[in-house]
Amino acid sequence: MLELMKKYLMTLLMLGLACNAAACMEDEPFYDTEIPPHVSIDNSKGEGVTRLVTYNVGIFNKYIKDDYQLIADMMKEIDADAICMNELDNNTNRTRHVYQLKHFASLMGSWDFEYGAAMPYDGGEYGEGVTTRKKAVNKFSVALPKGVGAEPRVLVVMEMEDYVICTSHLDHVSSEAQLGQVELITKTMKERYGDSGKPVFLGGDMNATPSSETGKLLQKDWEILTITGFGTFPSDNPSKCIDYIMQLKGTPKCEVVGSQILRWFKSGDVTKASDHLPVMLDIKLPAKNK
Repeated sequence: MLELMKKYLMTLLMLGLACNAAACMEDEPFYDTEIPPHVSIDNSKGEGVTRLVTYNVGIFNKYIKDDYQLIADMMKEIDADAICMNELDNNTNRTRHVYQLKHFASLMGSWDFEYGAAMPYDGGEYGEGVTTRKKAVNKFSVALPKGVGAEPRVLVVMEMEDYVICTSHLDHVSSEAQLGQVELITKTMKERYGDSGKPVFLGGDMNATPSSETGKLLQKDWEILTITGFGTFPSDNPSKCIDYIMQLKGTPKCEVVGSQILRWFKSGDVTKASDHLPVMLDIKLPAKNK
């Protein structure tokens, strides 16, 4: 009987240790780098190519606590030049008072950046941003109308020497609100940059497919340049294409070299970072703008 009790107590002890270890692991990053045998990764960038990315990062804490380094490693791996980022916190309680875009830009090697607050949230702010390898010549943000939507939204713009890139994250519950937001985005970018002689790009989480009413309104003035035949959301079973990059019609045409929805990285498993997949666009800018 005594021997049986000893075995029972030892079993409980081992279970307790296992549970404690599992609890500790929940706070540690788990970056799965296993790539299926059939997947071939080639994220090389051609000479003279500018690589644009749009990515809803899910406050860098969607599934993993503080996955800034994981995402920075992924963006370095693909040699991105400019990244549109959606769902960013700035000094909120929920993400431990980090100025997320500034911190991420530092991990990229002191990149330039512009953050725009859409609304106050949890002791800080919540919004969108753009970060670029080269220094911008101008940058700003514009508040977008909430309308009948769920939350205020914002447009963030970075003007580079030879192109302009901006991002937004449209309302997630109301197509009516989205239409109002699209109208102001287009009006702003046409007025400021329609005659600038620079290509103008908009990337972001549109919360709408290209075939939707919102997508059709966008395509009146913007040309979608990225691949749209595959989903970007949810990342573990992508079925809807709601993240893409467009160019403002009437601005100097760029040569599209390629486009990918990114799933596999040598750096880690992107589905462990966010519920969206990053979208990449390779372009060659017009020679006169170089």
